[in-house]
Amino acid sequence: MPFFGRPRDPEYREAARLLNEGRAEEAITKLRLIIEKTPEHINAYITLAVALMEVQEKPMKDTPQTVEALALLDTAANLDPKSPIPYFNMGVMLRTIGLLEEALVSFEKALEREKRQPLAIANMAEINYELERWEEAIRLAKLALIRDPGLESAMGWVRVAMRKAGMLDHDGNVIERPD
Repeated sequence: MPFFGRPRDPEYREAARLLNEGRAEEAITKLRLIIEKTPEHINAYITLAVALMEVQEKPMKDTPQTVEALALLDTAANLDPKSPIPYFNMGVMLRTIGLLEEALVSFEKALEREKRQPLAIANMAEINYELERWEEAIRLAKLALIRDPGLESAMGWVRVAMRKAGMLDHDGNVIERPD
């Protein structure tokens, strides 16, 4: 288990460092060995899934690496059903390969396990924006900003959504709606 958010396992830390340095192939080799030796190492499954997505130039839903990455996250979720981390990462991966509705479900599962996840909420807001669900995108963006005001710079799309939802006039002023 992680200690203060950092696993004590030096082999895992080395694999994570390699991935962080952009040496995904080397990280994959080390992570496979860790899982072989310690099949309950949840962080290794999650990190291996991320590494498998990193080595792909353009990840797609049916590439062997993507299929394996999603299976690894399923395994991690089954090993620790209370953890939001496998579901969050699955949401990111599903969004990356264009499976937006499935990504929303994964982010919702992550939030069921841990409600205070501004990045999961921000991803859901952006997906709803991509799906042209303006009001839901705006609602989720507000919630994400309440939980982490630092996300504001990444949400330049909100004014566009507000305009498309009829919440801004031609001058960009908020239109007051009676409740």
